[in-house]
Amino acid sequence: MAFLLPNIERDDWKTFLLLQLVLDTIPDPIFVKDRAHRVIACNQGFCRLIGQPYEVLIGASDPDFMPKEQAEVFWHFDDVVFRSGQSNENEELATSSDGITRTIWTRKFPLRNISGDVVGLCGVVTDITTMKERLQRAERLEAENREQRAVIEAQTAMLDQMSMPVLHVGQGVLLLPLIGEISDRRAERALQTLLGVIHERGAEIVIFDVTGVPRFDTAVAGHLVRAVQATELLGCQSVLVGIGPEIARTLVELQVDFGRVAIRATLQDGITFAMKARDRRLRLPTGRA
Repeated sequence: MAFLLPNIERDDWKTFLLLQLVLDTIPDPIFVKDRAHRVIACNQGFCRLIGQPYEVLIGASDPDFMPKEQAEVFWHFDDVVFRSGQSNENEELATSSDGITRTIWTRKFPLRNISGDVVGLCGVVTDITTMKERLQRAERLEAENREQRAVIEAQTAMLDQMSMPVLHVGQGVLLLPLIGEISDRRAERALQTLLGVIHERGAEIVIFDVTGVPRFDTAVAGHLVRAVQATELLGCQSVLVGIGPEIARTLVELQVDFGRVAIRATLQDGITFAMKARDRRLRLPTGRA
């Protein structure tokens, strides 16, 4: 590499050469500018970043090898350091002679003479193109994941409503078929839907059909008890159907009290009971329970 030496004494040649060699061992681009924005020193990392040899860069300025709009940005932040005498760092775009635009992080430090006056600056550049691209990809993936989670949650809510719909089987009579695994989430959503329909329709009787529940344990029993209690608070009588031997044994072992709930073997029996109970209520004189 041919060095264009500054105007220094011959005895300082070895010191200058040693300093240049040290700078060239540092992979991050390093440059030094005077107050006219001219490059007066740089390392090979800076040469590689710009895509120009050392002898071309020394004495040149940003507009000589950068697009005008980028050079204006570089000069602006140079002037910030010159005026303030404080270091500055910022993200910039740099297009080299190969036409490739890179994202760089530049740290600029004021260069002072013996009197303390700012006579230039020293800059250290880090190419963050790859890191920036990875960050943007991560942000895109996170945004896509959020959208997918929102879609999944919406689909799950829709499936929950479809798998445990509240059906109107007669005037004042509702049916809630419990189907599949009853998770806390599904149970809560089903109860919210049921209470809303009871309020809207003024229902008097709710039939809970547990025929489609594959596993009836303490948690399911607890959800069912809370649903019965909530419907009673709205003035509804509860009817429980679909209890097989396994569910019956579970309820006995768990000591679940369904004493105030009408229990029927099949859904048809439950609907028949509910219709008769509703008709009896309709025939009661006003003011009698």
